[in-house]
Amino acid sequence: MPLMLEDALRILLASARPGGWEYVGVDEDLVGRVLAEDLMPGADIPRMHTCAKDGYLVRADGAWPGEALISGECGPGEIVKSLEPGEAVIAYSGCLVEDDLAALVPVEEVVASQGQVAITRRPRALENIIPRGSGARAGEAVLSRGHIVTPLDVELIEMLGRRFVRVYRRPRVAIISVGSEISLEAPSRTTRYVTVKHMVRALGGEAVNMGTVEDSPSAIASAITESMASADLVVTLGGTGPSAHDVTYLAAESLGPSEIFRGIDVAEAARSCGAVVRGKPLLMLPGPRAPALNGATILLAPIIMAFAGSTEGPYRIVHAKLSRRIHMPRRGIVWVRLREGAADPVHPDYYGISPSTADGYLIEGPGDLVGDVKVHVPRFL
Repeated sequence: MPLMLEDALRILLASARPGGWEYVGVDEDLVGRVLAEDLMPGADIPRMHTCAKDGYLVRADGAWPGEALISGECGPGEIVKSLEPGEAVIAYSGCLVEDDLAALVPVEEVVASQGQVAITRRPRALENIIPRGSGARAGEAVLSRGHIVTPLDVELIEMLGRRFVRVYRRPRVAIISVGSEISLEAPSRTTRYVTVKHMVRALGGEAVNMGTVEDSPSAIASAITESMASADLVVTLGGTGPSAHDVTYLAAESLGPSEIFRGIDVAEAARSCGAVVRGKPLLMLPGPRAPALNGATILLAPIIMAFAGSTEGPYRIVHAKLSRRIHMPRRGIVWVRLREGAADPVHPDYYGISPSTADGYLIEGPGDLVGDVKVHVPRFL
C-alpha cells in the first residue's frame, strides 16, 4: 500500500540537515543563498530622527498657529540638537534631529518673510520625521538565520555595514538516470534529467550529473554508493514502475536502508520511492516527465530546502477560489493558473507541459473539490 505523502516526507527529511556554512561577499552572488546567521545592526537605523522632506523644524508644543523666528538651517547629515519654543530651523531632507518634540512643517505649508515663518496649524511631534530606530533597532535581527536572500536584501545587508555574511553551503544533489534505452549524450536525451537539474539549481542546490546506468540492480546500487560518497542527497530517475525491468527499488533495498518506502498516495507521483541509506536520503523518481516533475515538486524540493538551511520552505501558500468543480477519485496534484483571486485548473498531460503554464498546484482528494483552496506556489516556477 502506498505510503502517505506526509510519512514519506518525515522519513526523508529526518536525514536532511544543513551540511555546514561559508562566508560569501555581499557583492558576490548572494541572492538565493540561505543565511546561516542573524543579521542585525550595531546601531539604530536611522541612528537619529531624520527629516523626510524639506521644510521648517519647530517644537510641536509651541504656541501654534503663530510666528516663529528662523534661527538657522540644517542640511543632510547635519544635526539639530534641540529647539526652543518660537524657534524655527530651515531643514532639508536628511537633516538629523535629537529633539523628541521636533516637528517638520513642509515648505509648501508656510509663508516665510524677513527672518520669520508663519506656522498656520499645530503640528504633531515627529511629523514628517523618520523616528530613530524605526527601520531597525540595534541588536535586533533584521534578517534571520534560515532566510533566503532576495534582490531587495542585498542593499539592506550593505546598510548594516556587512561586507561578508555567513550562509549555508549549497547542498550537492547527485542525479542518476536509469534505463538501458537512454543516454544523456544522445540528441534525443531524456528531459527528466534536464528538468530536475534546473529545479535543483533554482532551489539553491548544486546538481551533479552521475550519468546513465542500465536496468541492473547491481549497476544501480553501485552508482548510488559512488554518488553518496560526495553528495548530500541522491536522486535516481527511472525504473520505479511495476514491470520486471523496473529494478531501482530492488537496488536500493540491496543497500540495507534504515528506512524505505515504495510509492506514495499522490496519484500523479504515485511511483516515487524513497529510502535512507547510510544516513543519507535517496529519492527514486519515475522516468516519465510528468510524474517525475510532480514527485520532485512534492518530495525533492522540501528536502533540498532543508539541506540548504531554509526556514521558509520551497513554496508559499496563496488562497484562491477554484474556478470550477473538480472530482478527485484519488488524492492527487492539480496544477492551476492564478487569475484575480481565482484558481483555474490546467488540463493534465502525459508530457508534463501543464506545470510550465501554471502558477502553482493543489494537493487534494479524494472527493469533489470546490470553492476556497490553498495553492502552493513553488519557488522554482
